[in-house]
Amino acid sequence: MNLPLSFPTKISYSLVILLLLATPLLLVWQHYGMTRSLEISPQHPHGVKVIDDRTRERGFVANGNSVGSMTITPDAIVLRCHLRSVATYPFCSLQFQLGDPVKGIDMSRYDTMALDMRYSGQGRHLIKIHLMNFEPDISTPNDWNSQRFNEVQLQLPPQPRFTIPMHALRTADWWRSSHEIPLSKSYVRLDHVTALEVATDLVPKEQVITIEVRSIKFTGKWISKTTLLTWLVIAWIACGVLGLSLGLLHFRTSLSVTRSRLEQLAAVDRERKAAEAAREAALAEAVALARERSNFLAQMSHELRTPLNAIIGYAQLLKRARLPLNERQAAGLSTIHESGQHLLTLINDILDLARVGAGKMSLHPAPVHLGAFLQVVVDIMRVKAEEKGLAFHYEPAADLPDAVTIDETRLRQVLLNLLGNAVKFTDRGSVSLRVAPVPAAPEADTMRLRFDVADTGIGMSAQQLGRLFQPFEQVADTQRRAGGTGLGLAISQQLVHLMGSNIEVASEPHKGSTFSFELAVRAAAGSPAAAPALGPIVGYQGERKRLLIVDDVPQNRAMLVDLLQETGFVVAAASNGLECLVLLDSFKPDLIVMDVMMPVIDGNETTRRIRRMPGWDKVPIVAVTASVSPEDERTSRAAGASAFLGKPVNLDRLLDTIGKLLSLHWISEPRAPEPHAPDAEAQASLVVPPAEEIDILWQLVRIGSMREVRERANYLQALDPAYAPFAARLHALAQGYHSKNLAAFVARYRTEDTVPPP
Repeated sequence: MNLPLSFPTKISYSLVILLLLATPLLLVWQHYGMTRSLEISPQHPHGVKVIDDRTRERGFVANGNSVGSMTITPDAIVLRCHLRSVATYPFCSLQFQLGDPVKGIDMSRYDTMALDMRYSGQGRHLIKIHLMNFEPDISTPNDWNSQRFNEVQLQLPPQPRFTIPMHALRTADWWRSSHEIPLSKSYVRLDHVTALEVATDLVPKEQVITIEVRSIKFTGKWISKTTLLTWLVIAWIACGVLGLSLGLLHFRTSLSVTRSRLEQLAAVDRERKAAEAAREAALAEAVALARERSNFLAQMSHELRTPLNAIIGYAQLLKRARLPLNERQAAGLSTIHESGQHLLTLINDILDLARVGAGKMSLHPAPVHLGAFLQVVVDIMRVKAEEKGLAFHYEPAADLPDAVTIDETRLRQVLLNLLGNAVKFTDRGSVSLRVAPVPAAPEADTMRLRFDVADTGIGMSAQQLGRLFQPFEQVADTQRRAGGTGLGLAISQQLVHLMGSNIEVASEPHKGSTFSFELAVRAAAGSPAAAPALGPIVGYQGERKRLLIVDDVPQNRAMLVDLLQETGFVVAAASNGLECLVLLDSFKPDLIVMDVMMPVIDGNETTRRIRRMPGWDKVPIVAVTASVSPEDERTSRAAGASAFLGKPVNLDRLLDTIGKLLSLHWISEPRAPEPHAPDAEAQASLVVPPAEEIDILWQLVRIGSMREVRERANYLQALDPAYAPFAARLHALAQGYHSKNLAAFVARYRTEDTVPPP
């Protein structure tokens, strides 16, 4: 059965036709065109000047007494030289400046040198042509003798016009020996030609000679014939491979369709018997597809996190910079950072659900100070509750252990999900967290803790409770679904299952809800002491360290370079592993920040090669990747990484990692104290404005207008001096853009009796 040509096959045919037309055209163009030239003549003198053995410019210790002079006519540049006997090697020359004194011009693509010159005087009419090439590793600006002398010695023929090939040039023997250049580097280099010299050579002393330079013209092809033919051969080979592959694919598809039709005809009489097998196969395929879907979502971490790395990274960088932003700019920067974090939370929720479904989620218990851990959770949620004017109660039991062994990241995730939902679905009243030991059968170093999250919110019906822990289900009304995906409770339940327990719910409509679960934990001897909080890092003590950033995404490289340069590091960047290997010996980094997923050579392979290189097996390497599974970390560490960080990169964590690996002592700004609510005595002495003024302030806080809050505070102070302490508190919170503390402060007085002015 013949199938019509597919679209890729038509494309391959079109490419063959295009190559058939382009090949002769390109060859003809290369033969008759693609030519570039450089001319030196009286019309293009290139800053010509005369040099003779009287000057020290060429680096001679003793001056000679030869006299060279130059005349420029419309037809020629004429050098007249009277060679005398003082200098050991008397000479005169014309020197033409080509390009920048250091960069020069690239003459490596020129093929021939056409000369129109005339020589008069005694001797063999010998001259030397020098092309001086500046090379940073051996050359010094303004020192001509340090530049590579590429020369050719010519005996001018009777006819003034002649042509010589560029490959006739050789590195001057006197230059190579004086600079002790090894034979392996004595080749001709013409990539930074700064000057051309036409000089006398082996002329008897006390002679007067004249050299007329009418023109010196260099010509070459933009693309050599060999290069063009190579490209065409590669294109034809690629076209042939593509055509052969598509032809085989077309044949295979045709054969497959034919076989399929025959099998369908042969399977008609077996259809009834195969029905059950087909159903089983369909079920197995559905299970496999579900597993593949979960695996696919679990692998999407890299592609989703990569753009967030630059967004959140630059937001953190701008916040660290403490720029003099106006209110609108500060609000916009906070919005960018919070939106990026919110998007990262949603991505993490989806990926966590996928990992649990694929069986790839695992716990990492470690000793944790229980009181400090719970207090962090409470502090986060207390602010959110006070923003809505809710009371927040934290009720830890008196006999809680000091330290336990838990996976604090996953337990924090569960508690924040439950408490966040409680605050979200409670309009008035309170939210509480209770933690207490549960009496159980005694086991060595093991106990059970019960966590209860209760609220006085809207509650749920029995029907809603039945769908509560389903992924992507949101049982609340439409107005309360904004800002979520319906994954929080599903993931929390799965995580608690991994911990060996189950979340239970007790709820009634309009009477609130209580979420409870118990965990078996092992008592720990202690947990690491929390390091004192530092202010923004501005530098470090000691000599400057050199860091090499390797990342194929330009935005990620730029963000890390900006951060680390501001912190005082000397930073270089590479876009892939090959560039990193090339830069090692020239840049000599003290530490490498290595992205894992890169083209050419990926980060893990680059790390393995570095570890095998002499002298680089101990350099610290921080692996950075958007694929943050435990398997990815194990792979990077097995390749030789000293540390592993996930994207989006937390800048403080990156600096902390670098500091540990390089044993740095950071220099930081003092942390600015955050404004807190006044203590009970000061709060009691505040004279609060009337309720209608509090309501106006609450509306301004709700819309986030810090400027109008400050204006209202000034108005209250002018209205009655007794309101001055209250107005000063408002002004300080609004001026520092502490929106959460400001909302909690105003909300506190919305539910209390206002004090009339005296």
